[in-house]
Amino acid sequence: MKKNLVKTNLFKTRLRQFFGNRMPIADTVKLQQKSTYILPTRAGFLLVGIIALMVIAATNYQNNLAFLLTFLILSLGLVSILFTFKNLQGLIFKLGIVESVFASQMLRVTIHLSSQSKQNHFTIGTGVSDSSVYFSNVLTKRDNQVIIPIQSHQRGWFQLPRIMATSSFPFGLLKVWSWFQFATPVLIYPKPIEPPAAAKQGRQDEEEGVTKASGSDDLYGLKTYQAGEPISRIDWKAFARERGLFSKEFVAYQSQDLVFDWNDFPNTEKELRLSYLCYLVVEASKCNYEYSLRLSEKLIPKDCGEQHKRKCLEALALFQSERKSAAKVH
Repeated sequence: MKKNLVKTNLFKTRLRQFFGNRMPIADTVKLQQKSTYILPTRAGFLLVGIIALMVIAATNYQNNLAFLLTFLILSLGLVSILFTFKNLQGLIFKLGIVESVFASQMLRVTIHLSSQSKQNHFTIGTGVSDSSVYFSNVLTKRDNQVIIPIQSHQRGWFQLPRIMATSSFPFGLLKVWSWFQFATPVLIYPKPIEPPAAAKQGRQDEEEGVTKASGSDDLYGLKTYQAGEPISRIDWKAFARERGLFSKEFVAYQSQDLVFDWNDFPNTEKELRLSYLCYLVVEASKCNYEYSLRLSEKLIPKDCGEQHKRKCLEALALFQSERKSAAKVH
């Protein structure tokens, strides 16, 4: 029993190695004949059985019409092999834009499909497994793309899993498929988790670390009107009461020193610290606050905006990561 199990596992391993060696790995994949496989479906095996019974019956009764019908169905099956195989051949799969997400979120992988042979391809299925295949037609006169959801797991560089392209067009008697993999990994950010002292820290910032700057958020008071100021800021109610001509002064309140430090959460697991800092970065960006990030000996200076947020999230995602190889991030 153990010998049979060992032989089965060895066969599966060699089979994976055989398919793996032929699987193309690139950001633009052109399906070739050597990496494409074809087998009958259940309907195909059923048709083979029917043809076998028809051959036996035609031979037994020596019926020319039965022979004609048998060979006609057999020829349809043989022609189906050619059309099914060519329907997948000549396809080009190109990796599109893949936005980084937080750990445990779904990636939306955009794949652009085109035809190398300049012909239409119908009912092309694309997915990571047989149970999650998304079908589309690849037409030469339009931009063809398919979006595949892929589950992310942990922060850092995430290598996209292998993807299957398959089709059973036109009769569903045979299934042709091919595996390929995109070379460029995707950067996954840490999962944001609210730290226990986040609300308290926010109140302290509002009470103690706040400065006043000119802006248009809140009414600060009235001042004597100066020539050249916008008419919309004149306090017309005070002018109607003959109190004089005043203009409204508005201010915007900003945090003075908002620093998210690695050492703010002592005695906390590394991944949980990163999740806490990630949450603070995201929340500060929503409020358009200026903030800085300190990770161990690395300091990202104070700034704001989407580019600064992305820079901080990338630093959190790659902090003491095992994989530090440079890669293109979409």
